[in-house]
Amino acid sequence: MWLLLGILAVPVVEIALFVQIGGHFGVIGTLAWVFATSALGLVLMRLEPQRNAQDLRAALDREASPASPMAHSALRMIGAVLIFLPGFFTDTLGLLLLIPPIRRLFLARLLTSLRARRSSSETIIIEGEYEHTPPPHNPDPARIERPENRD
Repeated sequence: MWLLLGILAVPVVEIALFVQIGGHFGVIGTLAWVFATSALGLVLMRLEPQRNAQDLRAALDREASPASPMAHSALRMIGAVLIFLPGFFTDTLGLLLLIPPIRRLFLARLLTSLRARRSSSETIIIEGEYEHTPPPHNPDPARIERPENRD
């Protein structure tokens, strides 16, 4: 429910910011900002796979878990996509995701939330008994009457 409201609110916030900030920058300044941030986002999206590979190699060389570099890379890629999208609000969110301390804080809160959700879920245990029965005795295959042998 909240996710849907957030998705619906983003265009409204973007339009309001375009009206407010665009009034100060003017049409040319606003268009220049949109094109510049889109170009920056595109460059960041193209550079992220190489940076991700370097971070993963470094983590594996240290014999550390690759989960953290992959999570940071995913957030950097989301930030680059947000910067690529036109709008002041999405640009701000994207730039915030490029700042390492903010990414670490976001990942820590996300991990805490996931752990709390996992620990609060109830485990259902169904107790029961079973009995192992051997398969039925197979007669001698040579003595089995085959339909083609019948008269």
